[in-house]
Amino acid sequence: MKAPAKPAVKVPTKYDALTIAELEGSVEKMFTLSRESQKEMYCVLEYLRTSNRFKENTRYKKSSFWEYLEDRFTIRQGTYRENVRAFVKFPDFAVEYGTGLVTAIEGKCGNLKTAKVIAEIIKEEAAHKKPLNRMAIQSIIDKHAKPRIEKVITDWKAMFESESARHEITKNNLKIALAEIKELHEQVEKLKATAQKFGEMRDLFAKHDWAIAGDRSLQV
Repeated sequence: MKAPAKPAVKVPTKYDALTIAELEGSVEKMFTLSRESQKEMYCVLEYLRTSNRFKENTRYKKSSFWEYLEDRFTIRQGTYRENVRAFVKFPDFAVEYGTGLVTAIEGKCGNLKTAKVIAEIIKEEAAHKKPLNRMAIQSIIDKHAKPRIEKVITDWKAMFESESARHEITKNNLKIALAEIKELHEQVEKLKATAQKFGEMRDLFAKHDWAIAGDRSLQV
């Protein structure tokens, strides 16, 4: 029989004496600093891109910036463009809320409405004197969202099967029609042959009658 497991011994940490407010404040501060650093990182990368100085790294002298970016910093072109656009157009908002939110607003509301939505979020935040929670932000985004277009799902397999069935019916009808045409053609040929024979017999009888009539006239 196994002995009962001993309770884990709690190891004291430097965070034990801090209040929840202090801990959360510390995380928020580091999070903001992280985004500030990210913003500066994209500024440097954009400089390398526009100046072509990334080619000074001899390994990428003949490479495109996008190859350099993904290989050197594992950032894809789409992600890079979204983040640069967010930090350039809405730097303060992107630092506070993240570039992902800017991209989400653009995707749901469109580029022309993004600035308006962000301005409303900032206005509501000022009125509440604290950052808005995700639900409140989502409510503002939904209010300005582009009309939803319902996708029509086409059952291509069913359409193909239906079209194939119609094709088979058409093919069978054509086969029947061709058979009927062939039969009618054969009947016409038979009738033509019969008519020809009838004509030949009629001519023969006419000659025979004429001959008999000639004999009678000679006898008289």
